[in-house]
Amino acid sequence: MVYGAIARVALPVALVGLVGAGMWGYQEHNEKNSVLIKAENQYQRAFHDLNHHIDKLHDELGKSLVINSRSQMTPSLTNVWRLAYAAQSDVGQLPLTLMPFNNTEEFLAKVADFSYRVAVRDLDKNPLTNQEYQTLKSLYNNSKSIQKQLQHVQTKVIDKRLRWMDVETALASDDKKTDNTIIDGFRTIEKKVQEFPEVDWGVGIKSLDKKKQQRIKGIDGNPVSKEEAQKIALSFTGLDPANTKVEVDDNGKAETYSAYSVRLTSPQSPTPIYMDVTKRGGKVAWLMNERDVGEQRMSMEQAEASAKKFLEAHGFSNMVVAEKDGYEGMAVMTFVPEQDGVRIYPDAVAVKTALDNGTVVSFNSTEYLFNHKQRILSKPKVTAEQAKKKVNPSVKVTDQRLALIEGKNDGNEVLCWELACSFEGNSYMVYINAMTGEEEEIVKMTTGQESKATE
Repeated sequence: MVYGAIARVALPVALVGLVGAGMWGYQEHNEKNSVLIKAENQYQRAFHDLNHHIDKLHDELGKSLVINSRSQMTPSLTNVWRLAYAAQSDVGQLPLTLMPFNNTEEFLAKVADFSYRVAVRDLDKNPLTNQEYQTLKSLYNNSKSIQKQLQHVQTKVIDKRLRWMDVETALASDDKKTDNTIIDGFRTIEKKVQEFPEVDWGVGIKSLDKKKQQRIKGIDGNPVSKEEAQKIALSFTGLDPANTKVEVDDNGKAETYSAYSVRLTSPQSPTPIYMDVTKRGGKVAWLMNERDVGEQRMSMEQAEASAKKFLEAHGFSNMVVAEKDGYEGMAVMTFVPEQDGVRIYPDAVAVKTALDNGTVVSFNSTEYLFNHKQRILSKPKVTAEQAKKKVNPSVKVTDQRLALIEGKNDGNEVLCWELACSFEGNSYMVYINAMTGEEEEIVKMTTGQESKATE
């Protein structure tokens, strides 16, 4: 009787439990599928956008070769610049981080820089030179090669219904025997770009390249061993050495600096923590903890205070927040040093803080490591009021401050008046050279992005 009574109660409870577990498992499965489908759709969109932008880029380069009007050349090269940057953005959205593709990305960046430099100058006073025309011809032919290979990959993707999620898995598994059409196609593109004949990009682009190499060499300090890198990583994260597994490897050849790639696994962290430690000086170049972020419990102001405390604890003093935005439960911030009231933008540090508990989940100091140095700042020859007069009269200037930025043309540092402006509901940053009064740069601020010149 007792057994029967227990059975009458226990059996329905067990059935409810089984049904509940089944429903939970089904829901969990559906949620995972939804995430995978969303990621796949994003990858497919980025890939087809890349094809579209490369097609248009090739067409626009061809158009620039037949234009005989200087007034038409400027908008054409402006389109080349826009399309090259759009293609770069598309590449950045594809799961290619584990596969060297830096030569192709660098090619697109140089196409953008070259076309921009020519487009913004007065072509009536300084028309296209014969050498620049030859450069355009080279870019046209090179882009044709990339276009052709991309179209080949696109056809295969459509015909075979290939998935980008499989690409991500194949690259992560590092299985060199894997026969993957997409991976092979992109490797072919990278190989072709490496084999492109040398292009004369002009003095300006060469100057920027030289500047970049100087910056990379700027990370100084004593050589650091793998064992030392391990200790640095543990100290930086504050994880218990006794309970933390640390894996240290050389980073890929595609990196712009020499470093150890470190992976830390610990009961103190729900997910592994990844970081790069430079081989010279033992500096942490970046850190990432891809843990799930819970419900928001902190304000953006609290997150900023937490990030600033983190930076101070790791030797970054006199830092002020220059940009701040909220994204998927995180505060995404850019900090820059302030020297004598001047914001030093080349020394920027990026920090992401989780809004559930205020911990830093991402940190990037590569620009700081490349650029940071002792500086003697000049006094501005142009006043703030004089700088404001250089701005379009229809634009409203809401704030101003001094800032050090990198010049677009040669990468050299320029002292500017940073003017926060608004026009027809949009926010812009206008940079006026504080020594000459010339307009150096205009940046449109995205929605939700805090103006650099706002406290």
